[in-house]
Amino acid sequence: MTAAFGTSLVLVLALVDLALFPLLIVWLRRARFTQLIRDEGPVSHRSKEGTPTGGGLMLVLNITGAVTAYLFVMGRRGLTKLDVATIVFVTINLLSGFLDDWIKELKHRNDGLPGYQKLLIQAVAAGLFFTLAYPSIIPALRLTSGGFLLAGWAFYVVAMLYAVGMVNAFNLTDGLDGLLAKTSLPAFAVAGVASLLHPAGLAGMLPLAAVAFVISFLWFNGSKASVFMGDTGSLALGSIFVAWAFASGNQVSSILLGGLFLGEAISVMIQVFVFKTSGRRKRVFLMAPIHHHFEKLGWTEPKIVDRFFVVSTLFVIAGALTMTWR
Repeated sequence: MTAAFGTSLVLVLALVDLALFPLLIVWLRRARFTQLIRDEGPVSHRSKEGTPTGGGLMLVLNITGAVTAYLFVMGRRGLTKLDVATIVFVTINLLSGFLDDWIKELKHRNDGLPGYQKLLIQAVAAGLFFTLAYPSIIPALRLTSGGFLLAGWAFYVVAMLYAVGMVNAFNLTDGLDGLLAKTSLPAFAVAGVASLLHPAGLAGMLPLAAVAFVISFLWFNGSKASVFMGDTGSLALGSIFVAWAFASGNQVSSILLGGLFLGEAISVMIQVFVFKTSGRRKRVFLMAPIHHHFEKLGWTEPKIVDRFFVVSTLFVIAGALTMTWR
C-alpha cells in the first residue's frame, strides 16, 4: 500500500462523510435517536439533551470503503484469516454499541445494556478475534533481548484483558464534545502511517478509515456538537485500534499510543475502588472519568479537549518512538 493510495483513501472517505453527515443527522433526529443525560452528570451537560446520537453509524460506510479498496483496488484475491477476524471483531463491537444506543432510546433512559452484558459481548468478540486470527497472531510477546515476556495461555489472558479494556477506554473517553475524535486522531494517524510502511492486512487499512471518520466527525462534533458518535462509534473505534495493534505486532507500543484512553479508564477504576472500599464515603476525583473531574474544577469543555489532545499527542509521540526501536 503506497502513501499516495493511503492518502487518497482518507481524502475520499472524509469528503464523502462530510457530504453525508448532514443527511445522517437529519435521519437520527427524525428517528428520535437522541442523547439522554445522566442526572448525576455535570449541570452544563443538560443543554446537550436531545442532540442526535449514533453518528458512529458513518463508520459502516468507511469500513465498507476500506474493505472494498483492500479487495479490489489493491487486487487482493480474498480475505485472510486475520482479515476475517478483524471484520468479526469490529462488527460485533459496532453492533453492540448500536444496540446499547438503541436500548437507551427505547427505555428513554441513559442506561442501555447492563455492564456485565457489555463485558460479555466484548469478551466474546475478543475471543473470536484471537481464535480466528490464529496462527497469524502468534501467542507470544518477546523482549528485545529475544526472551519471552508472555507466551501461550498467559499471552491470551493478558491479550483478552487488554482488548476489552482498551475498547472500553475509548468508550469512556467519549464524554465531551470532540474529545474522543480529537484525541484519537494522532493515534490513528500514526497507526495508518505505520501500516503504509509495514502492511498489516485489512487491520492496517481500518485506521485510515478511522482517520477519515474522526476528521469529518469533528466538523459536526466540535463544541457545541450537532451530533454524538454514541457507543456505536466509540466501541468501533476502540476495536479498530486493538485489531491494528495485534495484527501489526505493536501491542506494547499501543499502550503508549492509547495512553490517554487508558488513563481515562484507570481513573474510573481508582474512583470505584476507593469509593467502595471506603464504605461509599471517599472519592479521589470530583467525578470520573477524569475529564469530568476537570469540568467540576471549572475548566471549559474546549480547554479540556485541547489539553487532552496535547497529552494524547505526547503519548502518541512516545509510542511512535518505541515503534522505531522494534
